[in-house]
Parts: sequence; structure tokens; C-alpha cells
Amino acid sequence: MKKWAVMAVALLFGAGLVGAPSPAAAELKVGVSGYVKLDVQYSDKIVGLSPSSSGTPLDTNREADNSQTLLDARQTRLRIDARDEVGGVKMWARVETDFFTADGTALTSNSRHLRLRHAFVRGDHPSGFFVLAGQYWSLLMNDTVAQPNLVDFNGPAGQIFSRQPQLRAGWKAGDLVLEAAIEQHSLENLGAASVDESQGRGQDLPLFAGKVSWLQKVFQAEAAVALAKNTVILPGGKDETEAAWAAQISAQANFDPVKVFAHYQHLDGLGRLGNGDFPSAGLTAASKVENVESDGVYVGAGLALTPTRTGRSRRPAGAPTRRRSRST
Repeated sequence: MKKWAVMAVALLFGAGLVGAPSPAAAELKVGVSGYVKLDVQYSDKIVGLSPSSSGTPLDTNREADNSQTLLDARQTRLRIDARDEVGGVKMWARVETDFFTADGTALTSNSRHLRLRHAFVRGDHPSGFFVLAGQYWSLLMNDTVAQPNLVDFNGPAGQIFSRQPQLRAGWKAGDLVLEAAIEQHSLENLGAASVDESQGRGQDLPLFAGKVSWLQKVFQAEAAVALAKNTVILPGGKDETEAAWAAQISAQANFDPVKVFAHYQHLDGLGRLGNGDFPSAGLTAASKVENVESDGVYVGAGLALTPTRTGRSRRPAGAPTRRRSRST
């Protein structure tokens, strides 16, 4: 069996953070942050484990047409950040976890296991070039533009939402940011039981994504596209494939304390990127892969009742930001 691998730049970055000498003006800084969160929710329908209205069942589901009260602390979050400057390159690494898993019960101890949310390392060169390696929001996702602040943990309907293992490179020139990435590709397990496509098995090509962003102080906009190939390994070993693609455009304007925003997306065979759990494809009666297409849109406005919090750690220009809305 032939195997090939690409050496992750994360190894180089990690070595730089741990072993490389730092300039006198910079030093390795490690910070621990997070929060403890308790959700208390009453619902007139049984919505399952997720403390969110997004899973509200239809009226035809008679078993779920009953009320419930949930107390849940699984969204409690822990993150570790490390920052340094090596040879003029600003380095940033983050590992972030929470307990939002479906294991455990409420019978006795309510024990929950940690799950991996983010684990990445990023380097920003003074020229504007940057590289990110690890698990982070998909490049297709509008994680910094047109994201409203919501109480609902699952956020607005019609959104893109996905964390992906990836290798990303980009360049920032003033307010303009250009980025490209290769990401792990997967789809529902539709074929042979021994090949789990939901784990990315049988996918001979990664997902390719590109984005252009304009991140001015008052106005921000971005457009992104993703290309992939959905492959299903059928019982007996035959494979069936179908090309998949997605695109999104988002914009927002900030007139402190008011923000207005809009987002549109089209997904063709990449439904898993939409809100994290929509179907991407299915098999026809003739065992052919057929993509699921969907469109999503939302518009809105927000009013800040208090000033923006201060004391937030600074980030490299064009670097990933922490979303202030929900993040499942």
C-alpha cells in the first residue's frame, strides 16, 4: 500500500515556539482562558441534548410533543494560547476544548468528555504573508464578517458552520486579505460499512477553498468558494463520484453602536458545511451519487448596549478572530 504525506508546517512553528531564541523585545507568552457556563432551558417540546431551538421537532412527532427543563454545563470551555516572535515572524498557537459531547448521562455524575474545537498554529511575516496549520473554522465560513450575537447556541439559520483540519496560506495588504486552503473532505457514510466516508475515508482529494476579504474599519465584506469531489465506496469496492462546490458572500457595516449585516450561500454537495449537520449527498436507486443543493440567507442588525470590552489579547492583522456569537 502506497502512502504519501505532506510535512505540516505546524512542526516548524511548534519548534519555533518552543526552542528558537526570541528577540529581546519579544518573549513567549502563554495564557489560559475560558469560561464556566450553565444553561437553564425550558421547552414545550423535547429537543434532545442540544440547548438550542434549532432542533425543535415537528408537531407530527407525538413523542417529542411534551415539555422538558434542561440544566446543562457542557458548553464550559477551556483554551490555551501561546504567542511569540521569532525572527520577526509573529507566532500564535491555540488549543481550545469544551465538553459538548453526547456521552455520559444525567443519572449520577453527569460526566462529560473533552472534545477538540480548535488546535492550530499560525505565523505572520512582516511582508503580510501568513500560514495556518491545524484545526480551525473552514475558510469557506464567514467567521469574522456578518456574524450576529445570539443567545441560541446554534446561531442563525442559513449559515455556514464547520471546523476543519487544514493547511492555509494568505497575504494581507492593508484592508485586503487573500487566502487559500486545503481542508479535510468528508460526507455521509453512504457506501460500504467498512469505509466510513464521514471520517474522510475513501476521499482521494481534499476540499479546496479560496477567499478574498476587505476588512476596513467601518465596512467589511468577503466572498469565498470551495471545490471538492464526493466519493462513495460501494460494497464490492466500486467507487462512485460527483463534483461538489459551494460559495458564499457576506458583508457588514459598523456604525457604532449599530451594526447591519447580510449573508448568502449556495451549497452543492457540501451541505455538511451548512450549520454543521445538513446532508451533502445521497445514493439513487442505481447507486449513483446525487448531490443535495441548498441556499441560505440571513440579514439583520445589532445594537451594542455597552461599550466593547477592553483587555482582549491583540491578534496579528488578518488573523482569525474569536466569534462572539455561538460556536457549537
